[in-house]
Order: sequence, then C-alpha cells, then structure tokens
Amino acid sequence: MAENKENEKMSFEEYKARYTKPENGKLIKAGLVFLIGGIGVIIFTCLFLICLRVYEINDIAGYVMIGVSVIIFIFLFIVPVTRIHKMKYFITNVNDRTVRNAQKHNKQLREEIADKMIDYNAKVEGATWYNEKLVGELAIARVSNNDKQIKSLLGQIYDGDVKKQSRKLIRDHALKIGLVTMFSQSQFVDTAFVAVYELGLIKDLVYLYGFRPSDSKLMKIYLTVLTNSLTAYGISATSSNFVGGIANSISNAVSKVSALSSVISVVVSSTIQGVVNASLSVIIGLQTREYLLHEYHLQDVLDEIEFEQVDEKEMINEVKTEILKSAKPIGKKAKLVEA
Repeated sequence: MAENKENEKMSFEEYKARYTKPENGKLIKAGLVFLIGGIGVIIFTCLFLICLRVYEINDIAGYVMIGVSVIIFIFLFIVPVTRIHKMKYFITNVNDRTVRNAQKHNKQLREEIADKMIDYNAKVEGATWYNEKLVGELAIARVSNNDKQIKSLLGQIYDGDVKKQSRKLIRDHALKIGLVTMFSQSQFVDTAFVAVYELGLIKDLVYLYGFRPSDSKLMKIYLTVLTNSLTAYGISATSSNFVGGIANSISNAVSKVSALSSVISVVVSSTIQGVVNASLSVIIGLQTREYLLHEYHLQDVLDEIEFEQVDEKEMINEVKTEILKSAKPIGKKAKLVEA
C-alpha cells in the first residue's frame, strides 16, 4: 500500500494510460459461463463414473453414492460458485463516463468490507482473521465516516493478519489436495477433488478479503481451475506407467526382489501426483490473492486521481454561443426562402 502516496497526484489521463484497457463485457460474461459450465461438466462426469464403479461392486452402495454425489455437486460446486459471484468487486477499468460512478461504488464497497470485518470480530468467538485493535479503530472510523482512515486501516489489515491468514488457507488447501490425490489412486477422484477444493479455496480467499476479483480476472482464475483439473486427470492416468518403467530399472539395477518394483512404482507415482497437484493449488491461491490485492491497490489509486478543474458555467456559455453562431446563417436562409 506504500505506492498509494506516490500515486496520489496522478491525473485521470495518466491513470487511463497506465491501468485501463478496452474490455468486451459481454464476451467476458460468456467466457465465465463457458468456464463454469466446463468445470461443472468435469465434476459431474467424474462423479458419474465413480458412481458407476461403485454400483458395479455393490448396487446398494451405488445408490448411496449417487445421493452423496448430488450433495457434493450442490454444496462443493454450485454453492461456492454462487457465493463467489454474489460478492462485489472494485471497479478499476474506467473511462470518462464511468469514473465518477466507479469511485462512488468503490467507496461504498470499502465501507461494506469494513462493516463485515467489524461484524465478524463482534460475532465470531475467538476470531483470528482480523486484528482486534485495528478493527476497533475501523469501527470508530465508520462511525465518524472518515473515509481516509478506513482506507488506511483496511490497507494495514490486508498487509498484516489477512496476508498471514491467506497463506495459511492456501497452504492447508494445497496440503489436503496433495495428500488426497497421492493416496486416492483414481484419476476421477483426483480430478473432481482438485476442482471442488480449488473452488473452495477461491471462495475462502474472497470471503477473507471481503470482495471478489473483477470478471476478467475471475475468468482467468476459472481457466486455471479447469486446467489444473485436467492436469490432475492426466497425471493420474499416465504417471503410473511412466514411473513404473523407471522403478523397474531401479529395481533391476539394485538386484532386489521383483515385488519391490511395483512398490517403488506406486510410491513414486503417488508422490509425484500429490506434489504436482499441491503445487498447482498453491499457484492458483497466490494468483487469486495477487488479483485481489492488485485491484484493491488500483481502486485506491483511482480514488486519489486529480481531474481537470473545469468551470461548468463557462463551458455551458461557450457551447451556447457556438450554437447561436451556427443558427444565424440558418435563420438568414429561412428569411430568403420566405421572401
């Protein structure tokens, strides 16, 4: 947040040149729908194939698995995506017509984030997300409607406790994904688990910060989730054969019993799957956090930009004079026609 002071006197033209670019809102919305649908199809397909396998083993267990799969699909896919999109985001990609409304929207969102933090610390017993002292000062700033103080305190909270908590969330999610995909031995379980757990990580980070990334950034995040899910499937499906060949060579080289080959193959293959999937989850968590912090910084810069001071009355009079000048020749022509 230290960059804010450097950018306090940035003009709007400088801001536009540095931070804004044309975006096709409809195309981005369509991309979001397509990516969400793609993730949903992957999760549904994996759950369906898991149900089939369980049903082949035991029909009653198969029916139970169908019910479990429906619950998983609703609560680990539909609910997280819905909650993410219900959150507001800062408007930072603006033009001459939208900049004023964007500033008002961003100010209101900052106040809502502050209220959420205050409410969280007041209602949640043993709350650890936000610094108690800073949140207390934030409550005073809200009562006095001190916008500059609210921005300053939010910046301190994000740089302190929220940063630590986000690291913990990312690490915990990545660890669970790594362990599950290491021991599952099923590409369908790996793929579905990576997808739903990464969506859960994104949701948790969004709730921690109190806002979500903009649609264009969210589209990139969903694309990464989709890619990671397919990567998990590919690793699970191919690593066993690849590592198995290496393990056989190692086993023969050290002249161990033949059973050691399969043991090495399973252990090494599973470890690779777990490490790769965990690493990809860390990357998407850091990517989401980077987008959130970047857009929070941009709205802070946007709030401090300087506009050219224009005398509205003077401009109106200038326009009025030009219109009257243009109207005189038309009036003369009309008189000649009448004559």
